[in-house]
Amino acid sequence: MKNRIIFCTGGARSGKSEFAEELALSINGQKGYIATGQAYDEEMKHRIHLHQERRQDRWKNYEVPYYISEYIHSILEECSVILVDCLTMWTTNLLLQDGEFSSQDDINQREASILLEVQQVLDCVRNYESAEEKTIIFVTNEIGLGIVPENKLARVFRDVMGRVNRLVASHSDAAYMTMSGITIDLKALEVTNNG
Repeated sequence: MKNRIIFCTGGARSGKSEFAEELALSINGQKGYIATGQAYDEEMKHRIHLHQERRQDRWKNYEVPYYISEYIHSILEECSVILVDCLTMWTTNLLLQDGEFSSQDDINQREASILLEVQQVLDCVRNYESAEEKTIIFVTNEIGLGIVPENKLARVFRDVMGRVNRLVASHSDAAYMTMSGITIDLKALEVTNNG
């Protein structure tokens, strides 16, 4: 039985998390919610509270801000449908956990480490064997549609996040984008160039 990977992207406050949660709730089986955000200020505490209120008690909740690869196997044992909200916060946490960048080599090493971590999670989901199909839904922000940021950290983050999103989307069985509360099926609209 093939496990499914679903990618849900969109802008800030676009409705992507609500769409992903509704999608997860429409699939049979125990629901698991991997929350990657950390509450460092009042605004973030409020965001987290809103997400928790919306989830209520329908989910097994896991707070995993850094290395999901260390927990994903045991979460797959407990849950059939797993929602990761979100790739953006997870990538931010991994990118900044060692403080400021010391060089371009440091940036390159952190990016490689992040991509490896994400790939390990994807591989674990794909290769997990169970009597029932497992589904993992990744929520992320589409951040690469604006101008090139002025500061270095924002440029590095935008580039790393873009590569993380591409990696997960390329492994996904379904991909959706939510804009202004309207969700479109990206895979159905995908264009391939065969030369």
